[in-house]
Amino acid sequence: MKDQEMLLYNSLSGLYLLDKADTHTVVSDLMGLQAQFANYPKASLQIRATDYQPEAPFAGLVKIWSHRGTMHLVPEDELGLHLSAFDNAGPFIHGYWGIAQADAEYWAPFIENEIGRGNNTRDGLKAACARAGMGEELLHRTFYGWGGLIREMVTRGRIVCGTGTQKEYFLPKPVQWMDREQARRIFLRRYFEHYGPATVSDCRYFFNNWKKSDMDPLLKELLPELICTVIDGKRYYSAREPERGGILPECVLVPGFDQLVLGYRDRERMIDRRFLRELTNISGIVSPSVLIRGRIRARWKLDGSRVLVTSFDRRLKRDEAAIRRKVREVFSKQVKEIVFTEAEA
Repeated sequence: MKDQEMLLYNSLSGLYLLDKADTHTVVSDLMGLQAQFANYPKASLQIRATDYQPEAPFAGLVKIWSHRGTMHLVPEDELGLHLSAFDNAGPFIHGYWGIAQADAEYWAPFIENEIGRGNNTRDGLKAACARAGMGEELLHRTFYGWGGLIREMVTRGRIVCGTGTQKEYFLPKPVQWMDREQARRIFLRRYFEHYGPATVSDCRYFFNNWKKSDMDPLLKELLPELICTVIDGKRYYSAREPERGGILPECVLVPGFDQLVLGYRDRERMIDRRFLRELTNISGIVSPSVLIRGRIRARWKLDGSRVLVTSFDRRLKRDEAAIRRKVREVFSKQVKEIVFTEAEA
């Protein structure tokens, strides 16, 4: 097995793209599923989880702003672990959103009380705040889509976001806070166990909101305990012995914003450089993709009862049968038609 194939095989194995596990194990070990678009984490669990239930795919999960600065689904019983790792237990600090401390301390309990009474939608909460005297500018800052008071309340464990497509909020169980460094140690070891072999640069990329000065002492402590593999002068670390005799599958469906892509700064283990723009567009959207014989060479999209497969080049014909088998395996009776197209030059 070539070096890049070895790296990819271990990624696929560690990230549950070869063998499935239960939902809690998958989401816990992957350290959350990116969830700006509800269909992407749903597809991720449909591909990975042994206990996937289409009627309630996110049972036992909650949605929060996570370590990549975006919405993630995490296990409800690990909410404290996720929030503690990013040091959110302190008082409200709203300079970034332009919300005064006094306003935050006044309105946060009001919003919590409304949610406790069952008024838990964004529109309902916004209307209640307006009736109670919140001004237009503060309403905008409180309910700002990428942050505001709502986000600060989520990151401090006072509320969580609903896991569906509607903008809803709920009161979580009491958060079990822990020491920040202790939480980060758990995440760093989890990264090298399930994403490894990976470089330190890959790890920094994944935990991109952590300051280098905060991460360096923890890495210095952890790296000597890991297995180091040198490839082309680069050091790759893993918490488990890398598998070198595995066989890459013919075809793997990779969800959008997937850990296989987002887990590494260097993506050459799974895609040729010339196709990177086909995978991630100028807006930063990471499309669902098709891994064919060890390389990402197409995008896929679930469109009702159809799956559209768009190849990055013209050499996909020989692989259509394998893609059809994989789509049928994942989506079963849900998909009636599979359409193949080519990306525009």
